[in-house]
Amino acid sequence: MNPEEHANFIAQNAHRYASAKSDRIGKELSIKSAKAILMKRSALDGFTQIAAQEREAMADQEYIDLIKALQASIKAEETLKYEIEASRLLIDIWRTREASERLGIRAHE
Repeated sequence: MNPEEHANFIAQNAHRYASAKSDRIGKELSIKSAKAILMKRSALDGFTQIAAQEREAMADQEYIDLIKALQASIKAEETLKYEIEASRLLIDIWRTREASERLGIRAHE
């Protein structure tokens, strides 16, 4: 195992992870805005109760499409997050093995 490769992987993907996270947050905010806009539109269409406006907004294809886009963003973010975490764990495992090996060498001296 080469810990430098894993450290480089983390460094090279930090920007991608940050981008994925900001993309997810942007989509979450877009969903909230879209819901408000769609509720306002449904109020103009005669739906006076908030529950009815919300139902109409959440059933709108635009809202559904935004949720699907958010789903894809979360998947990309979480994939990168756990790939980075796996590399960190591999570095920790390597570090532990190296320390154990040094202790074994010292015990035989």
